[in-house]
Amino acid sequence: MDTECGLDVLAIAGAWQKSHENGSIDIGSEENKPMKLPRNSAGLLVKTMLVFGFTSVMGVTPLFAQATLADLVANNGTLSIGDKTFSNFGWQASLADASELSADAAGLIVTPEINDGIYYLDFGGGILVNNLMGVSTLLGDLKLTYTVTASPGWIINMIDQNYTVNALQNSGQIIIGETVKDIHGIVVGNSTLTLNPLDLSDPLAETGDNLNINPGERQLFVTKDITIAAFPGQLVGMSDIEQSFHQIPEPGVMVLGSLGGALLLYLGSRRQARCD
Repeated sequence: MDTECGLDVLAIAGAWQKSHENGSIDIGSEENKPMKLPRNSAGLLVKTMLVFGFTSVMGVTPLFAQATLADLVANNGTLSIGDKTFSNFGWQASLADASELSADAAGLIVTPEINDGIYYLDFGGGILVNNLMGVSTLLGDLKLTYTVTASPGWIINMIDQNYTVNALQNSGQIIIGETVKDIHGIVVGNSTLTLNPLDLSDPLAETGDNLNINPGERQLFVTKDITIAAFPGQLVGMSDIEQSFHQIPEPGVMVLGSLGGALLLYLGSRRQARCD
């Protein structure tokens, strides 16, 4: 009798500890679970297996969660991984090199992934302004837009940005403005980064690399405005754009977790007292 009671108490405490470490609250039977949050420890597994959805109007769900930007826009497609869903993709090219930039944007490969519990969205492919034969400065502007949504229980409190920039003749300039809005259209984060011949890669840490969202939001609408200036005889652009998304539990979830842990410990101590 004492042994059985002791094992029950340890099981309760162990279940709470394991649940707490994995970022989830697991109380009672499957039917009684009010919510289960994603487990950070599964990050590498998720990244390896890429079990996600690319949903389009065709209803196609391929094995890998990646698609060209053109396909996502044409099919109103979404990319999902873990507790994040990326949707409402779009682009708009303007200024002198608009046609070339638009073609570049259409071919970008968009890929979500998880690494060490951090979510990423990657736009891979060349975005270039070619002025190798020009006699005056050539400008191009490309706007990329998308929406990121976290599952209930999580809020996004920071977006980081990283770029791989290329320039022939080691010159030119790229200005990147980013604006983040909430579901009400209110700007909750913005930044402007300038890349020039002395700073052709990020990170180097500079103001605006991280967009802090305070308070955090479950859904954010992101606009990235990229202006590229290529001087005569230059080819300027970038080959990769990466965003990372950092999150915390919603305040209500944190309170429930604390209350749940206290309740389990209380029930365990009462059961142990009865056994004694």
